[in-house]
Amino acid sequence: ERSFQDAKETAGMDHYQVRGWLAWHHHMAMVMMSTLFLLETRMEQKEPHPLLSCPDIAKLLAHFLPRRDITHEEVFRQMNVRHRQRQASIDSAYKRQSDG
Repeated sequence: ERSFQDAKETAGMDHYQVRGWLAWHHHMAMVMMSTLFLLETRMEQKEPHPLLSCPDIAKLLAHFLPRRDITHEEVFRQMNVRHRQRQASIDSAYKRQSDG
């Protein structure tokens, strides 16, 4: 039960937004690999840090790993791409309904 909670909260098991089985399987494979990494890290650090949790490891990684700083323009560009994709999906659904 705890491992499912860690996989959902920390590894993003419940954050998939895919439509096909292949994409879902790819997402679940990535979740399993990241969960394995988190659990192995917890086990390796059990002696010096007995209270270390998967969310702790995720926060440490987010802090120490290099990130790309995103400009305001990039945020809006990404949002516009998502909006175009969402609108195309809506248009496609309406077309299927009217053709049906």
